[in-house]
Amino acid sequence: LLSITCMKLIPSSSVFSFIFPGIFLGLFWHQSGFLMHDAEHHNLSGDERCNDILGWLFGTVFIGVNGAWWREEHREHHAFLNTFDDEKGFKDPQMREDIWIQNKNLIKFYGNELIHFFVNFQHILFLVVIAVAGRVGIMIDSILTERKFRPWTKLGNILHLLLHYSILSQTNHPVSVFIVGALWQSILSLQLLGNHYTKPWNKIYAATEGNFFVWQILATQDFACPIWLQWFYGGLNFHYSHHLFPTLSREYFHITTPLIKVSLFLL
Repeated sequence: LLSITCMKLIPSSSVFSFIFPGIFLGLFWHQSGFLMHDAEHHNLSGDERCNDILGWLFGTVFIGVNGAWWREEHREHHAFLNTFDDEKGFKDPQMREDIWIQNKNLIKFYGNELIHFFVNFQHILFLVVIAVAGRVGIMIDSILTERKFRPWTKLGNILHLLLHYSILSQTNHPVSVFIVGALWQSILSLQLLGNHYTKPWNKIYAATEGNFFVWQILATQDFACPIWLQWFYGGLNFHYSHHLFPTLSREYFHITTPLIKVSLFLL
């Protein structure tokens, strides 16, 4: 609504006529992503079916990312965080990237010589790639790696297109608004990757047969965030708490995080 309001109030000749609507559209996708995350962890409602519907709404309809696909991959991410198998490759599907290599233990799974060349510059290209491909990349992934046909997913895809056509048709600069919104959503990609990107990877058996608590901490990163800005991070700045208590609602993370740090000190 804020995006459409800006489209109507700001003269189309002004550069702000697509910057502000784009920012609000991106913020809509950004926060819908966190709400999809909460719903697919069954944190928004006490009813499992209701959570699945909300995940479909915030994910498939609002963002354009298949909520059911995301839920399946995200559960594997929690179970097999930052792990790999020498024969089968990546076990954590959500931390696998085809365009950069996060850890030296993963180099053997990349046979394309081109990526071995670009890995020399990935510290420079990282933010650029996220900004350009963050939104489009996850939308394409959710379509190409979908594991089974779901009629409601196709319905959600259609509703997503209709919703965004109705929004973008209100402006004389629909492409510019979409691009600004996509750039804003790349903040979400950066936030989610930042929680694990710099952390170690391990063979799946070493990680899962050892101390699960310790591995979740070793492969996870918390971020300092002022209270007034935690909504912007979806509560996932408390990532230790999220990975150790994945069904716990985000409003309790500020309570569990100090307890986790005390436990680490005692180990």
